[in-house]
Amino acid sequence: MEINVKAFQTAIQEANFEQINHSVTPKQAQADLTGALAPVFADLEAAINAGKLIQAQLTITSETPTYVRLETGVINLPFADSKKVSNFLDPDSMVPLKVYLIVATPDLNASDLHIDLVADAETYLAHPKANQAAVIAEVSEDLIRIKANHDAPQPVVKAAPASRAKTTRKTTTRKATTRKTTRKAATKRTPAAKKGE
Repeated sequence: MEINVKAFQTAIQEANFEQINHSVTPKQAQADLTGALAPVFADLEAAINAGKLIQAQLTITSETPTYVRLETGVINLPFADSKKVSNFLDPDSMVPLKVYLIVATPDLNASDLHIDLVADAETYLAHPKANQAAVIAEVSEDLIRIKANHDAPQPVVKAAPASRAKTTRKTTTRKATTRKTTRKAATKRTPAAKKGE
């Protein structure tokens, strides 16, 4: 299953793809992650079989939501960065359509995003259970990392004391001394008297 790079970019920019969202609470995700992701897998499989691009998302609702997405793409960039695809691939080339797992939340890492290749679309359809198990395992690890980062004590930034005793260097101001220029009086030289004169 291949797609033209430019056609892929155009479809994403024109929002010509399926966008589906399912929501669960953190407790539901923790209790049954496989069940929580089941509708996302079903949406993904249906879209690939229909030859459509898809962004199937599971939102784990909380004060800081976690977004788990499966996207069909051509390179490991989220749909939001589809304009950058031509920096890496020739717009006229045909490339395999792939399935990517994207987990996004501020407590995940410095970039707030983790993206992994699951498989190319054909391989995903040929072995759905194995690929789904890999996705579940990866998301499970990410959720553990997110919780650990969220629960970790935040570093305390110590503010510098407002009035730090500064050592002041004594600076003396010198008066500009005016130099007296002494001119030598021009002395008229008289030629020495010649002997015998």
